[in-house]
Order: sequence, then structure tokens, then C-alpha cells
Amino acid sequence: MKRSLAILIACMLFPLCTGCGESAESAGIQLESGSTEMQESETAAESTEKSAEISAAAEDSTIPETEPPVNAPPETEPPAPEYTVRPAEWEDVQWTQYECLNFTLTIPEGWEVQWQGDAEYMTWQVKSPDNSMLGVSNTDHAYAAKDASMMQTLGMNLSMNNGTVQEFFEALYAPSTDYYTILNTAVPANAEEVAAMNPSMHGIRDYRSCYAIFAENGIEGEGIYQAAVMDNQDIFIRGQNYASWYINAIFTEYAPRGELVNWMPVLNTIINSFRYTDYYLQQKLYLIGVYLNSIPSTDTDSVVEAFEERMTEDEIIQAKRSDMIGEYERVYDNETGNIYRAYDGFLDDIGSDQTRYSAITDSQYAEGYVGWIDK
Repeated sequence: MKRSLAILIACMLFPLCTGCGESAESAGIQLESGSTEMQESETAAESTEKSAEISAAAEDSTIPETEPPVNAPPETEPPAPEYTVRPAEWEDVQWTQYECLNFTLTIPEGWEVQWQGDAEYMTWQVKSPDNSMLGVSNTDHAYAAKDASMMQTLGMNLSMNNGTVQEFFEALYAPSTDYYTILNTAVPANAEEVAAMNPSMHGIRDYRSCYAIFAENGIEGEGIYQAAVMDNQDIFIRGQNYASWYINAIFTEYAPRGELVNWMPVLNTIINSFRYTDYYLQQKLYLIGVYLNSIPSTDTDSVVEAFEERMTEDEIIQAKRSDMIGEYERVYDNETGNIYRAYDGFLDDIGSDQTRYSAITDSQYAEGYVGWIDK
């Protein structure tokens, strides 16, 4: 009885224990699930918060300026333009001595000397081998008929009506030039020396240094022309004048147009170096009965005067025109005082900050130049 009662109680208690166990397990599962959801919520919140912080930092941030490295080289100015300065031929002359039977000369190396004659009549010239328009010449005397109709009879190829130096040179060069124009003249100071060479003459009728421009075969030149026309008596026979003009001490120096001012020191050095030899002077003594202790030379002061009195404005225009055609500009070297013919655009290339070179004035175009400035 007691055993039956115990079994009955046990059966009644078994379902209760089973129900209690399932509730515990369910409760455990719910706790675990709640913990996972909380962790995921915290992670999402942290991620959102971090994204917001990054976005805010990106909006508030600015890109800092890049500073050059500590060892970076300093900025340098553009390199100065390269150019070369070369002296002109007339500034770099090598001199040599020339000697012949009748005279001696000092001439630039390579230049040619041509001469003919003797103490009775002699002519000589020195010229550049590279330019037939550059040189000097001397003829001791020449003749011109006073009556043009008597030229053939007297064996002369010139005639003059008035007996002036200008008339002589214009007649002399008319056949060989396109034009020959004397612009101005000056009277030399050594007239007595010239008269001493011709004691049989009555005196000097006209003695001048002339500055002239000319052209030969289309090439322009300029030069100084000096001579003395001596007085001589008329000789009329049957109404015709058999007399002639006697022209003495004929010197010339010439150069391409625009270059005479550059070459004049060289040309004058040649002319002033001229000396007759003793042989020539002895022959002259035999012919005229007078021994010449000195010989007349060109009056270089008068030559320079004739040149300086030229038409300066015209020379300036010609120089500018020549520079324009040749694409040059003339500049003044403030350190040396020299004038150069530089390539066009030189002053622009070297800039306005430099002080050595500057543009020349109009009047300086008549002073020539000593060389070139090339790229």
C-alpha cells in the first residue's frame, strides 16, 4: 500500500520536473541571444561614430603647402646671351716694309704695290688684294690741254678750261665711273713744298684736297683727292693754244662708301711713309738741276679737314641705310669708348639692366666703328 502510494507520488512529480528543465534551457538561450544583439548594436554604433569622425576630419582638414627641400638649389636667372666681339680688319693691321728702286713704303701685309716710271715720270698705287675699291695712289705729275681741240695734237687725254683741281679730277674719272661728285674741298698747308718740286712753273694756280663720292660698275665708294694745278703760260699759234695745264702731287685715297672713316688712319700711314730712294733723288737732280732734300707729302690735316666737312647728314643717312640692309645696329662700349656694329637685336638680348653697351647717337654714325659683335 505504501509502495503504491510512493509510485503514485513519483509519477505526479515527473512532469513538473520536465517543465522546469525546458524553461531553464529556454531562458538560457534567450540570454545568449540578447547578448549577441547587444554586441552587434555596439559595433554598429562604434562604426557609425568613427565614420562621422572621419568625415568631420576630412571636412575640417586642409592640404598643407609644400615646402622646398632643405637642400634644394636656389633659383637662378636665365643665362646671359653668348656673343663674340671681333676687331675689324683696319684695327688689326700687320705692317711690313716695301722697297723698290725708286721709293720705300710701309704697307699692310698682303697688300699689293704697283708702280711704273722713273725720276722723269712715276706713278704708284697700293691696294687691298680683297677689295679693288680700297687703296691709295700717287702720280707725280700729269698734263691737261688748255684747248680741247688740241688734245690729240699734244698727245693728251684730258683738257680743262679753268684749271682747277675739281675740274681735273672730274675730267680724270668721268670715263671710268658711273658718277663722280665732289662734295667739298679744303686748301692744304704745304703749298711751298709742292712749288719747290716744280721750279720752272710760275706758281700754284689751285691746290686742294677734295672729298668725293663715286660709283664704279654699280659699287659705291668715297675718297680724298688732292692735287696742285700749276700756272703755265699760254702758247697761241695761228689762233690755237698749244699750252697745257701741269698738275702736280696727285694723291688719292679711297674706300667703299661708308668705310673711309674707318680706313683713313691706315691709308694715311701708307701715304706718310712714302720716301724716295737716293737713286731717285740723284736722277731728279740730273733732270731739274735741284737736289730735293725733302719731298712733298700729302697734307693729312687738310685731308681730314676735307673729310670732316663732308655732308655729315648724308653720311648718317647712308650709314643707317647700310646697317638696315645688313641687319646691324651700332652700339657704344661705355668701358672702352669704342663703337661696334652689332647684330640686330643685340641690345634686346643683353637686357636693359646692363650698363656696358648703349645705342649710339645720330652724330656717332659718322665716326665709324672698330669691329663687330656676333652671336
